[in-house]
Amino acid sequence: MLERRITFYCGEAGLPAYQLNQLKKLTPYFQSKVELFNVSQLTRAPVSQPLKMLALANKPHALCQLIINGSDAELANLVLTDFIAQYGLSLSQFSPSLPFKISLPLTSIYSGKSNQSYACINKAETIAQLSQMLVAQQAITSEQQPALQQALLARETISATVMGPGIALPHVMHEMITKPAMAIVCHHQAIDWGSSRGNISRAIAMVLPKPPLKAVIMAFAQFSKCLLNDDFCAALTSAQQPQELKALVIEALR
Repeated sequence: MLERRITFYCGEAGLPAYQLNQLKKLTPYFQSKVELFNVSQLTRAPVSQPLKMLALANKPHALCQLIINGSDAELANLVLTDFIAQYGLSLSQFSPSLPFKISLPLTSIYSGKSNQSYACINKAETIAQLSQMLVAQQAITSEQQPALQQALLARETISATVMGPGIALPHVMHEMITKPAMAIVCHHQAIDWGSSRGNISRAIAMVLPKPPLKAVIMAFAQFSKCLLNDDFCAALTSAQQPQELKALVIEALR
């Protein structure tokens, strides 16, 4: 069974009832099941129930997904993407703010095929790539990169940092960090992270100053909590574009 997801922001007034009713009328044309998922509330509702959907999509600029499951999910995705383009906001049309500045490099997406010289195929190489991304974003200097990479690997020796299904969260607090930063590497093929929770396809590095601000601690605690939610993890592991992943991560930090 195919699954497709459309990620979008609601407009200034959310999605009004008449728009949700239009969405309800569209979906019976497809064999697929369609649900609305509110990322910040971590709650979903079937499109066939507009009142439940209204409770999820009535907030200004709420980050939501349409989750489409079924044999014709690809076709439904095309049609519903056009619907969202009319009534919602694309990920480039709204930039939510955080109570602190965070460095979030663009995501690197790798196939994990061994015949590609740049592919990350294990934990150590993935962590090396994450630390290099943080250098590129000027979260750390190139001179600090080996020390940060070693600190992330040392944290992994305590326990593998697999949080939710398919997601690892290598993290560290360190004096060399001057501002909170994150980087994400995606694998098209799952890799072994040395955890009983299974393999991962997304590795999200989280590096914090030592000591961190209270607002930073609270935001990253909220993000870690979201990773315990299967729906949120599914959203992260299905996302293929850097902009989509960035929107999901920022929403979880707010």
